[in-house]
Amino acid sequence: MLKELLKELVSVNDVVAGSEKELFVVRKLRDYFIELGLDVKLHPINVITWEDIKCDVNDYICRCLPPITTSEVRGKLTDKIEESYGKVLLLSTTEFPDNVWVLYNLAVEAGAEAVIFYDSYPGRFRRIVVSGVWSYSFRSGKLPPIPAVHMRFEDGIRMRKLIGRYVELRCKTDIRGGTGYNVEVVVGGGEGEVLVSAHHDRWFTGYRDNIVGLYTLLKLAEVLSKLRVKHTLRLVSFTAEEFGNPDLSPWYWSYGSREFVRSVDLSSLRFVINLDTACMEPIRVNATGPEIGKFFIKYSTIKYSYEGFDHPYSDGLSFSSLGIPTVTLHNLRDIDEVYHTDLDTYYNNELLIDGLVTWIVNVVNNYSLEGLEFKEYYEYLKNSLPSELDDVVSKILTVHDLSKLSKMFKLISKELVKPVAIGSYRDLNKDLITVLAPHALVINNLRRGSRVGVIVAGDEDVLCCNLGTSDNEIISKYIEYLRQVLN
Repeated sequence: MLKELLKELVSVNDVVAGSEKELFVVRKLRDYFIELGLDVKLHPINVITWEDIKCDVNDYICRCLPPITTSEVRGKLTDKIEESYGKVLLLSTTEFPDNVWVLYNLAVEAGAEAVIFYDSYPGRFRRIVVSGVWSYSFRSGKLPPIPAVHMRFEDGIRMRKLIGRYVELRCKTDIRGGTGYNVEVVVGGGEGEVLVSAHHDRWFTGYRDNIVGLYTLLKLAEVLSKLRVKHTLRLVSFTAEEFGNPDLSPWYWSYGSREFVRSVDLSSLRFVINLDTACMEPIRVNATGPEIGKFFIKYSTIKYSYEGFDHPYSDGLSFSSLGIPTVTLHNLRDIDEVYHTDLDTYYNNELLIDGLVTWIVNVVNNYSLEGLEFKEYYEYLKNSLPSELDDVVSKILTVHDLSKLSKMFKLISKELVKPVAIGSYRDLNKDLITVLAPHALVINNLRRGSRVGVIVAGDEDVLCCNLGTSDNEIISKYIEYLRQVLN
């Protein structure tokens, strides 16, 4: 039954939030869970639905980049950003695919009429969301101002022969309001709740991103329907992880999970396990904090690499930003060659998925407050913060009640663990990273003689960039801020 469902899921391309294809997938998930005897909840949310209908440049087939609008542009072709004003810009992507966002923004600033990207790897189309603004804000945004398309490497090389000549770009897309669905089932009735999540929307076939996570979730449901487990399991498949916020916020991903945490009761939730591109060994493990992360890896049945605080580019952050202990299992930077391409197709990794299911069941059955590594989180906190705060941090050691200690570290995670950009969004080959206490990071940098800026993504707070403020003033201000949070 499950193998047949997998074949059906793999047969559908571009499962976009709010589309007919998403509705097809949601119904398949619902029917499968019902066949297992599980109660299913569908949580509808408003989304913006974007679909690529047709795209070419001088008859070379392309793919539109989301969420550009229908456009026709005729202009002289150039491959130099600084000379692209009023022209069509031809650029190669880099081996780090998300650089498309940076390059697109540079083209918009330079006054280009349109951008044609060709891939740095041969034989594939790729989709990366573009915006035209230097921001990952949660606030409302706008549609990208100029068209952008992607073509295969081979066609891009042929297009280079047309530099200096006029080319015609045509792209047709459909943008409309729609309804996406978060799909939830509850298994068992034990003490407390553990939530396991994946996302079902995807670009192209998206086997690694993220049919594999969805398939792991479905296998877990099958196993749990026959087992008695210690905790109540909430299994959730999210819509709109890739794109779908009707407000078009520059932080365009993980919208479905943000709506989920905003609208459902999470008061009994102990921790979250998020599955996103977890497709090969070693599985990369990111966590809200070491207390849950180090507990989680103790029960591993497969190879892993512990990466630190929760990953900013996945649904797990929707939970960890609330302080809820969260573990994200992924291989996001291991799949760059096929990430968001039409070559991200099915391959047999059944043994790995079985290992993931066993790992998750072991963690759920062994979870308790007594097993969490609070001391390790304390040591990490103490080593990250300036010594002026040792008196506040040391008070944590006087708390012996595990329930109080858990609440304390949840609050620390909520207030101090943040996704940040070090330096500038303009820097190529830089991801957002999640750090503990970005204000402390700035203090440590200043004491080493570095005034590099730190952007707290989402909120878009820029730390350490006031030109008229001395280093000592900044340090005093940030120490006082951290003291207030910790008190």
